[in-house]
Parts: sequence; C-alpha cells; structure tokens
Amino acid sequence: MINLRKLFKRKKGQGALEYLFMIAAALIIIFVVVRYISGAGQQATGTSDIAALQSQAELVKSSFQAKGWWETAKIQVNNTNLKIITSDGNVTYTIPSTYEELYNKGSDEYSNEAYITTVYTDCQAGKLIACEVFGVISSGST
Repeated sequence: MINLRKLFKRKKGQGALEYLFMIAAALIIIFVVVRYISGAGQQATGTSDIAALQSQAELVKSSFQAKGWWETAKIQVNNTNLKIITSDGNVTYTIPSTYEELYNKGSDEYSNEAYITTVYTDCQAGKLIACEVFGVISSGST
C-alpha cells in the first residue's frame, strides 16, 4: 500500500525556487505599474503647461485687440529673438531657454512672418511651439 505521508512530505528547500519566481513576478508587476504611473504624470504636466500658455495667449489677444493690432500683427523668429511687427513699429523679445521648443526650433517654424492670429489658432489647437510664442510675449523680456 502507498504511504500518503511519505508521498506528500516536503523536503527542505523544495519551495524556495517557487517563492523566488513569485517574488520576481511581483517586482516586475510593481516596476511596470510605477513606470505607467510616472509616464502618465509627465503627460499631465505637459498638458497643464500648454493650458497655462493658452491662458497667456488669451491675455495677449485681449491686449493686442485693445491696441488694434490683433488682425494685422505678425511674428518672426530669428535665432533666439522673437520679433513682433505691428503698425506702430517692431518690438523684439529675447526668447528664454526655458521655452525649449521655441528656443530650439523657432527659427525653423517662424523664420517667415506669420500672422499672430494664425499662431493663436495653432496654440489653441495644442501646438506647444505656438503657445510658447505667447509665453514669451506675456513675460515681456525685451
């Protein structure tokens, strides 16, 4: 007859490898969850940055409308300078390096004159480089 006690009796260290695999699986799951959460947090931060710049665009728009510049003003980017061309003359702003997208790619995007209304529309559509134009204008670092 088969002795059931001997059949199911565990030997020392028999489950150690199984526990090691369970701990490894738990660590992998924790790592994946933390990566996912931190990635979502960075995306939310970027979205809030654009939202803040979009609100600055609204302030610049109302200011330009009050001065009568809104329909005719143009912008142009050369190297690290943002030039606003109005009927009253030109104003040049220095682009701070904190506006990375505009600082690095502004000359490519806006080397030719672009109407401020077009840049505003791009900003409201969520285009970061367009929103940074309004961030520079509202900061007023000439």
